[in-house]
Amino acid sequence: MLPKILCLGIVFLSVTTVGTIANCFLFTSYMLNVITGHKISSLTLIFTQLTLVNSIALMSKGVPQTLQGLGWNNFLDDVGCKIVFYLLRVSQGLSISLTCLLCTFQAIIISPSNSRWAEFKVRLTQYITPCYLFCWILNLLIEILIPVSARGPRSSSNFTSAFDNVFCTSEYIMDFYLIMTTFRNTLCLGLMVLASGYMVLLLHKHQHVQKIRSTILSPRKHPEIRATQTILLLMSIFVSFYALDLIFTLFLSYFDQKSPWMLSTSIFLSLCYPTISPFLMIPQLPRPTCNFWAK
Repeated sequence: MLPKILCLGIVFLSVTTVGTIANCFLFTSYMLNVITGHKISSLTLIFTQLTLVNSIALMSKGVPQTLQGLGWNNFLDDVGCKIVFYLLRVSQGLSISLTCLLCTFQAIIISPSNSRWAEFKVRLTQYITPCYLFCWILNLLIEILIPVSARGPRSSSNFTSAFDNVFCTSEYIMDFYLIMTTFRNTLCLGLMVLASGYMVLLLHKHQHVQKIRSTILSPRKHPEIRATQTILLLMSIFVSFYALDLIFTLFLSYFDQKSPWMLSTSIFLSLCYPTISPFLMIPQLPRPTCNFWAK
């Protein structure tokens, strides 16, 4: 039988490979529309950025874990850990920020024309670019403290276990950083839940509810409904895996810091969303791209 650590390496390699290929395929497909001059929607731009962020998250987390599982220990020095940790934290922050932005803007898009969001609905294309630029800049700035604290593996020290890793460690974390990241995650999760609840109510209370239900039979007639269903599913999966990962991380931090099974499970859960999400976004590919791949 294969050693457990080798089995984990194979699992991480499989998940990372499948997720990276799927995200790269989607990113390439979206970029083909931009290069060929086809008009793409504002939400498609967010989908494109999500695929890029997912790829970065998988590469910065999955690849080192795979190498460690295959027997390559202490392969990152201090500089390598700073780069890997920074990319990982930025991608995780952007993942929750862009998913929140996706839910919020879709809720505005499908809102009735007589609602309080009507004014935002008209100016949506003007707001969306500054919003996702703000997400990028904010997360890049918040996570700038990570390279300061990230270090290569140490044999014995009192590290902050919530930020420890098999191949990298963090000697100290500033209170300001913890406050900012906690506030960001709480705010984004709250907005996601509110926006998703609003979208569900709109779908159920819509005066053409029978037509909405008929999207199962003829989905091309209702692209906005299909997009809403995809975004709701993305949000549900994100929140589910985020909650599970948070539970395992807290357990590792305060109860059983040395459990390899708990650590491996937490790592696997953090890789699930960026691996699964591109398969949910494939139905949202613009039609010119679908025709290109069909040819």
